[in-house]
Amino acid sequence: MKSLIEIPRKMEALVLEGVGDLRQETVDVPELKEGTVLVKIKACGICSSDIPRIFVTGTYHFPTIPGHEFSGQIVAIGDGVDEALLGKKTCVFPLLPCGSCKACGLEEYAQCSGYSYFGSRCDGAYAEYLVAPVWNLVPFSDSLSYEVAALCEPAAVSLHAVDIGQIKEGQNVMIIGTGTIGFLIGAFAKKASKTGKVIVCGRSQNKLDYAKKLGFETVNPKDEPIPDAIRRITGSDGADVCFEAVGTNEAIENAIRATGALGRIVLVGNPASDLALPKDVYWSILRKQITVAGSWNSSYNSRVNDWAKALEIFESGELNVKELITHTFPISEQEKAFAALKDPSEFTVKVMFTFD
Repeated sequence: MKSLIEIPRKMEALVLEGVGDLRQETVDVPELKEGTVLVKIKACGICSSDIPRIFVTGTYHFPTIPGHEFSGQIVAIGDGVDEALLGKKTCVFPLLPCGSCKACGLEEYAQCSGYSYFGSRCDGAYAEYLVAPVWNLVPFSDSLSYEVAALCEPAAVSLHAVDIGQIKEGQNVMIIGTGTIGFLIGAFAKKASKTGKVIVCGRSQNKLDYAKKLGFETVNPKDEPIPDAIRRITGSDGADVCFEAVGTNEAIENAIRATGALGRIVLVGNPASDLALPKDVYWSILRKQITVAGSWNSSYNSRVNDWAKALEIFESGELNVKELITHTFPISEQEKAFAALKDPSEFTVKVMFTFD
C-alpha cells in the first residue's frame, strides 16, 4: 500500500440507520484491499432515487451510507495497483458486477443478476472516503472541477438513453420530466437532432422557465394537454422520439399519446408504484406501431463507455453543465439539502454534498 496522506482511522459520513433516519456519524474509514484504491470524496450528488431510498423504501440493509453520484481524489492505493493513479481525480462507476452471470459475460454489466452497488447495496459516498476497485475508476483531467465531474453518473445514464432513442438529424424529440436526467437527455438529444425541435414537458414552471433559457421548447400540462401541445409545436402527428423520465401512469400515457406513427419511446423513469395502461392507450402503441424500449443505468464496457464519453463532452466545454448544480451543502447541513429538494417552491436541479 502507498498513500499521499496519513490515512485516518475515522471519518464523517451520513449513515442511514433506518427509513427516514439519516444521521451524521463518525465511522471507520474502509480498508484498502489488493486491487483497490482509497478515494477522498470531494463531491457527491443527491440522486432523485436517493429520496425514496432514504425516506420511503430504505436500502437493502441497515446501516448503509448512501450516495452513488460522486467524484474525488485517489489518495492511497492497495497492493497491485499502478502508482501512477496516486493523486488522480476520478469518478467511480458505482455498479459492482458479479462477473459470472450471462450479462457479465456479454459485458452488459447493468443487467448483472448478482451485482452490488455503492450507496444502496453497499456503502456509498455520503462520506469522506470510499474504497473502490481499480476497474470502476473513471479518471478525469484537472480541467474539470469535482462538482462538474460528479455529474458524470447522471450524464452517462442520459447518454445511454439517448443512444437507445436512435435520434436522427431533424427529428423532433420530447422529454417528459424536468429533473437532472431530463435536462441532460435534452442537451444530448439537441446535439443528435441538430435541426429538430426538442421539447421539455413538466409541471414545475420555474424549471420550464429554466428549460427555455437552455433553448428548449416547453409544455406545461396545466396549461395545455401534452399530446395537443406536441402536435401544435411539431406540426405533425407527434414526436419522433420520446423520453419518459418520470415513471408515472400519467407520464407514460402522455408519452404514448404524444408520440407519432412509427415513433420511438424510451422509458427511463423509475416508478414508485404499480402501473396500468388504459386499453385505448395500449392500442395506440399497436396502431401507430410505436417502438417502446427500456433504458437502465449506463454502458461501461470495452465497446461502449458512456462514462468516458460524458467526461469527454464535459472536458470539451460544449455543454455548460455546471449550471445544473443549483445547490451545494456540507454533510453537516443534510437537513437543509433535503428540505430544498422537497420544497416545490425552491428551484433545484442538482443538489450536491461537497467535502474539503
